[in-house]
Amino acid sequence: MFNFIRNKIKDFSIRYLIFLEIEAFFFTLIGYIPTRVGMLLRWFLIKIFFKKSRGFQYIKTNVIFEHADRITIGRNVGINCNCYINGFGGLEMGDYVLLGASITITTGVHPVKNRNEPVFFQRSIPKKTIIEDDVWIGSNSVILPGITLRKGTVIGANSVVTKDTDEYGIYGGVPAKKIGER
Repeated sequence: MFNFIRNKIKDFSIRYLIFLEIEAFFFTLIGYIPTRVGMLLRWFLIKIFFKKSRGFQYIKTNVIFEHADRITIGRNVGINCNCYINGFGGLEMGDYVLLGASITITTGVHPVKNRNEPVFFQRSIPKKTIIEDDVWIGSNSVILPGITLRKGTVIGANSVVTKDTDEYGIYGGVPAKKIGER
């Protein structure tokens, strides 16, 4: 058990690990409070923990943020319930972005080339993800690390985005392919 923990935290300073624990505690505690009161408390946490936050964000219940200090979020952003958003590699989210329920956004890749060391122990590689203005991501979609969702993009529900999108493109499927334009 101790080897497991040591390998997972070896790249972070004690100060940063404490920050991550405090972040997880407050986002989890406040994450389950329903109604407008919970929404306002989550908005307040975003102002404290995120790298940068502009305007107002409407965050529903049970949204998990990790490495929030590496996330920039714009104005009028709506994030539905049960989303997982990991800012490890950096995440920029523009204005007027809508996320459906149960979306996963990751910003780190586990390397798989070294067969002599289990994937579990290999260091994650950060890859910045960018979601530009006026993007709508449908429920249950996955946005892989290093992706840019261009302005006006729509991602259909249950899609896995593996490549950058075009402006105002509509994408769907696994892997997501362009199926139209707005």
